[in-house]
Amino acid sequence: VAVSLFAVVMTISVGSLLSLVDANRKAQAFNSVINNLNFALENMSRNIRVGDTYHCSTTTSVPSNIDTPKDCPNGGVLFAFEGNKGDITDPTDQIVYRFINSHIEKSIDGGATFISITAPEVTINKMKFYTVGATSGDLLQPRVVMTVQGTAGIGSNIKTSFNLQTTVSQRVLDL
Repeated sequence: VAVSLFAVVMTISVGSLLSLVDANRKAQAFNSVINNLNFALENMSRNIRVGDTYHCSTTTSVPSNIDTPKDCPNGGVLFAFEGNKGDITDPTDQIVYRFINSHIEKSIDGGATFISITAPEVTINKMKFYTVGATSGDLLQPRVVMTVQGTAGIGSNIKTSFNLQTTVSQRVLDL
């Protein structure tokens, strides 16, 4: 009787321990996914802050006038700008971010090639760039408001919804 009771208690204990190990593994994986999303948005914010010549577009295709400042007060899905060490006379060195196919993509060659900067476990449902003050002489400091809505998680049973918003103002004074 004692051996049977001991075997039942040990079986329950081992099952509980395995459940805890599995929960810890899932929590660490989820934390990694969220860190990827945070890194992507922080990197975008830092690059936009030190850039200039903001151009916003409501389409995902890269426009031919990407090096011309353009506002998107109603929101756009593509945002381009001249990087910190970029050449303002070269439109092929623009940094471009866009929301397409549930991911955020980045291009450093004016939109010729794009790479996804969010992990496959992050699904972006909606993203908008609201840009004001991009044109010179409008007496507004250029700024971008980014809104991101989506889900993140591992597998179908561990998904968490998120809504993020951040505002980035150009560092160079443009009044």
